[in-house]
Amino acid sequence: MNYWIRAYNHKRYRVADFIRDHGFIDWEMRNRYEVGDIVFLYATAPESRLTFMLEVTRVEMDFRETIDGSAYFISQQYYDQWLAHREQGKYVRYELLKALDSPVLKLEFLREHGLSGAPRSPRRMCPELIDYVTGHLQW
Repeated sequence: MNYWIRAYNHKRYRVADFIRDHGFIDWEMRNRYEVGDIVFLYATAPESRLTFMLEVTRVEMDFRETIDGSAYFISQQYYDQWLAHREQGKYVRYELLKALDSPVLKLEFLREHGLSGAPRSPRRMCPELIDYVTGHLQW
């Protein structure tokens, strides 16, 4: 099992709303995720913090297997951009494990524990960061 951080830009797509409404999210697959991997979603500025803990439950999905999320795009322009290339990639499904709302999961603290900078693309977490984040989860 691997631990990942994946950033999202809430100025393009209402990721948090989709996850809250459906309990999962389907996303274009850009890494070699495996079923059972844990993914922490990182909200870009101005939030700059981890917001969700998710588990990979499906990989290599065709776009026809994904849920229609068109209503969650912020603008028609962003939707059209996605529509133009949706058939070219494979998709991954992340199931919600926990919504996160802790001040210690902000970028400044994550950087003190092994994160090199604000996440832009999916990346594996180093052991120090995994220990820090999982040690601050409140169940």
